[in-house]
Amino acid sequence: MKNTQFVAMEAREHAEAAIAWLRRSIEATGGRGSAHSYSPIWGWAEAYPETTGYLIPVLHRYADLLSDDSLRIPALQCRDWLLGIQLPSGAWAGGLAGETRPSVFNTAMILRGIALPAAAARTKMEHSTRNPALHPASGGAESGVSWLLAALSSDGAWRSGAYVPGFVPSYYTYAVWSVLEAGIALHRPDVPDKMRAALHFYAGRFQADGTVLDWGLKPGRVAFTHTIAYTLQGFLESALLLGEHDILEKTIRAAEALRLEFMCTGRVAGRYGPGWRGDYSFTCPVGNAQISNLFQRLWETTGEQKYQQVSRAFLLEALRFQKFGNNPNTHGGLPGSAPFWGPYLRWRYPNWGAKFLLDALATMLPLPVPAGKP
Repeated sequence: MKNTQFVAMEAREHAEAAIAWLRRSIEATGGRGSAHSYSPIWGWAEAYPETTGYLIPVLHRYADLLSDDSLRIPALQCRDWLLGIQLPSGAWAGGLAGETRPSVFNTAMILRGIALPAAAARTKMEHSTRNPALHPASGGAESGVSWLLAALSSDGAWRSGAYVPGFVPSYYTYAVWSVLEAGIALHRPDVPDKMRAALHFYAGRFQADGTVLDWGLKPGRVAFTHTIAYTLQGFLESALLLGEHDILEKTIRAAEALRLEFMCTGRVAGRYGPGWRGDYSFTCPVGNAQISNLFQRLWETTGEQKYQQVSRAFLLEALRFQKFGNNPNTHGGLPGSAPFWGPYLRWRYPNWGAKFLLDALATMLPLPVPAGKP
């Protein structure tokens, strides 16, 4: 598939396959969340609350883009399941379904599914005329936001509820963005100042070469493109919402360094170290889809055509590895690594791969024509 040949019809084919895979990931759990991943070796994993949260808005978006309201059914099933497993503290647990240890990142990601806007109550499926502020999703979102604000240290860092105990990763900027958007949806005046402090804490980790300290999954590790994209998009979206122009400029410089590395090498590494030294032994299709979204937003923000061009290039890099075939457990899925045995999500198709691929493809699909109009 050549870039010049990639048109809306092909984008729709890829999107429909990814949507079918997401449906299957929810069916695999009986509608109780989306399975973390599928592996030809281990089968379907348990449901993953974190990513179930942020794929809910994707299902609603594609219900509109594909004129398919049936997609709202699994979206609402997932939302109701997440509300049912919320901890008494207001947090959600880390890890797979059944875990109980509160998680900062998981809680922030789940907010995207129940608070952005907190108006799953206003969807076509529910035909609700109630005040959305009275909907149970709003109550769950309110308590989730309150827990995240209470968990924030005075210097703006989240030091508890971590994936790796004691580690404060820089990809928490993506959580900052989620809390900011939830605060807007819930009309929470206490959110912006605290999230501004958090954003400045993480912005202190920018390096002269545009990389960011501790933006990997574990301390001292080279960062997969997955967490690099989390970090930079979190900076970008949060800086835009808060009017933080200096942080926005630092983010653009970092993305520009990545763009130049890609242009010079003509390849996409699966992970990058200091000085943008790439590990080219594998690529991370999930991260490539995320980086496509990052550069699409940079194009929308700056108007510079080079960012749209590199966004399409990263999308095509991701689409090279989308699975097609007769097996419904893999059809439409996106592997964690290519080759399949690479170090990121080895031998698995994670649900967030399909989510980020759908985000990237959405910008290439024509908007549906409203009913009653030619």
